[in-house]
Amino acid sequence: MALRSRTHASKSIIPLRISFLLLLLPAPPCSSSTIIQHGEAESLLRWKSTLSAASSSAPPAGGGGGRCGASPLTTWSPATSSSACSSWRGVTCNAAGHVAELSLPGAGLHGELHALDLAAFPALAKLDLRRNNITAGVVAANVSTRGSNLTYLDLSDNALAGHILDALPSSPATLQQLSYLNLSSNGLYGTIPRSLSAMGKMTVFDVSRNRLNSDIPSELFTNWVELTQFRVQNNSITGSIPPTICNATKLKYLRLAKNELTGKIPAEIGRLASLQALELADNFLTGPIPNSVGNLTDLLVMDLFSNGFTGVIPPEIFNLTALRTIDVGTNRLEGEVPASISSLRNLYGLDLSNNRFSGTIPSDLDSRLFVTIVLASNSFSGEFPLTFCQLDSLQILDLSNNHLHGEIPSCLWHLQDLVFMDLSYNSFSGEVPLMSAYPNSSLESVHLANNNLTGGYPMVLKGCKWLIILDLGANHFTGTIPSWIGTCNPLLRFLILRSNVFNGSIPKELSQLSHLQLLDLAMNNLVGSIPRSFGNFTSMIQPKTELNLPWKVQHRILDGRVDYTYTDRIGINWKRQNHTFQGTVALMAGIDLSSNYLSNEIPSELCNLESMRFLNLSRNHLSGIIPKEIGNLKILESLDFSWNELSGSIPSSISNLMSLSSLNLSNNHLSGEIPSGYQLRTLADPSIYSNNFGLCGFPLNISCSDGSNSTSALIGEGTNSQELEILIWFYSVLAGLVFGFWLWFGVLLLFEPWRFAFFGQVDHLQKKIMQKICCMYAKSE
Repeated sequence: MALRSRTHASKSIIPLRISFLLLLLPAPPCSSSTIIQHGEAESLLRWKSTLSAASSSAPPAGGGGGRCGASPLTTWSPATSSSACSSWRGVTCNAAGHVAELSLPGAGLHGELHALDLAAFPALAKLDLRRNNITAGVVAANVSTRGSNLTYLDLSDNALAGHILDALPSSPATLQQLSYLNLSSNGLYGTIPRSLSAMGKMTVFDVSRNRLNSDIPSELFTNWVELTQFRVQNNSITGSIPPTICNATKLKYLRLAKNELTGKIPAEIGRLASLQALELADNFLTGPIPNSVGNLTDLLVMDLFSNGFTGVIPPEIFNLTALRTIDVGTNRLEGEVPASISSLRNLYGLDLSNNRFSGTIPSDLDSRLFVTIVLASNSFSGEFPLTFCQLDSLQILDLSNNHLHGEIPSCLWHLQDLVFMDLSYNSFSGEVPLMSAYPNSSLESVHLANNNLTGGYPMVLKGCKWLIILDLGANHFTGTIPSWIGTCNPLLRFLILRSNVFNGSIPKELSQLSHLQLLDLAMNNLVGSIPRSFGNFTSMIQPKTELNLPWKVQHRILDGRVDYTYTDRIGINWKRQNHTFQGTVALMAGIDLSSNYLSNEIPSELCNLESMRFLNLSRNHLSGIIPKEIGNLKILESLDFSWNELSGSIPSSISNLMSLSSLNLSNNHLSGEIPSGYQLRTLADPSIYSNNFGLCGFPLNISCSDGSNSTSALIGEGTNSQELEILIWFYSVLAGLVFGFWLWFGVLLLFEPWRFAFFGQVDHLQKKIMQKICCMYAKSE
């Protein structure tokens, strides 16, 4: 009973206590009763008058009402200035009515930052104008030097130009409370000023994606002891990483990628015990990776690719069990990968590509979280690691350009998340395994080229309905090309089967591949005709303008997405040479059926494929004429019909190929005058028409039978006529001399009386000459 009464008594005084506490609490910010301080609304209106806003396209910013897509500045009105704290979007006040926050991200604002008089807002702590079109403007002459309370300044994704100090609303000495500064994605250039070190409370500094150069001032790390994020990636920063970086012991993100840094990684970096992201990629750093990196026990991301690092991977790195991704690709690292890498059980990504690693690939990678494994372009040997088949999350696997051998295990094709697989340029052998049930794979890009694979066309590909790129070139595949490709791989854009032993005819069902833009069946044993239905390749009709191939997968690590990129590369016989296209292969379109046993005529329907950049039908048994519509292929750069049995004349429309830079029509039965004009004038090598005994005109030195010669366009018809007359005169004179000589000599030789009479006259003439000489000699004595 007593307990019950005590409880009742306590309840009776609770409302009184709550009322008393409410009186002591300050009013909440932005309450409807808060009235903005005198002059601050006027200062905001003055700044508004200098701005222009794209009200029709800007997304709403700062929350609040207003019609969808309207600029927040539409709520800034003199009529509502007294209630600006509650009715003006993007404006937040404190209890005293002072503007504490000004937040207008993505509001479509155009204007100058320095037109905003920060001295009029003594309580302003946060200024967020990111994703606008703000410029720095001219600093006012009467700008206040009084200390600012600004702690947060975000001007990223604007139109700021000039130096960093020009972009700040006041000098660093007056911004000593500033802890967050983001000037990324602007047009800033010049140095990172040493005077920024005066802002001693800095925790986040981001000037990435600008055009800054010069060194990183060592004073920054000495004075910014609270620094947690240092982001200067995507600039042109030079010099070395300052050893004083060890003073920023609270640093979590160090992002210096895509600059021009030189020198070594300082050993002092190992004292950054809180570091979670070390990103030094795309610089000119050299020397070994310091062992002290092994002290970064909180490290999650290590990106050191595209530098000049040498030596071996420090074994201490494999003690960093928190690591999620390691990328040391494109360096000069060497040696074997230690077996201790198996201790990194939280890895999502591993990239050791383009180095000098040797030995076998570790078979005991225990992480089941792998998204990407890229070990390409090293000297790894041994067989395919079967443990990779257990990596259920694997999406990118690149083991190309190594010395791997043995068979490709069938279990690999059961990885349901695998998107990109490149095993090319190794020594894998055997058949791609047959399966009773073809798994519904996610594979989009498969590269098995330049191995020693045998057997028929891989039936396992029947389950790859998302396949976009398939390269089986330079192997020993046999049998026929299956007709089911057109239905089971409907998204194929690149089909490369060159340099194998495929036989039979080309299945006309390939024309069902409406996305196909590159077909390479060269150097096989294919027979029969070229299907006329190839003229229906929809994707070869319109020129490609976008690099729209899939090229990355993403995973969330730390504060954002980590992109694991892969570049599709395809070898093409381009302009009589073998080239490897990377990235830009998405713009390539063409057909190569060369070096087979194809016969009959060239289908005129191929001339509908106006986006083709190359067409190679050489070294076959094609007959008939060159299609007169060949001039429709207006962006064609390479055309090769050589070593066939083509006859007739070269169509005049071929001169419409304005982009043509490689042409070969040699070794056929073509006749008539070679068309001239436009781009054909630049193709002056006679060998491109050689062994066509009926051709005449430029660039051949053969005149056409009607007296015309395309060469006359270059050297003139008059010159040719004059040379011909001189040649006729020369032969006429020579013939006359020979005839006259034999006329007289034959008479003397055959008729004895004439011979005696002739030589008698010669003797008489000789006697008179001698008497004359003797008389002249006697007189002289």
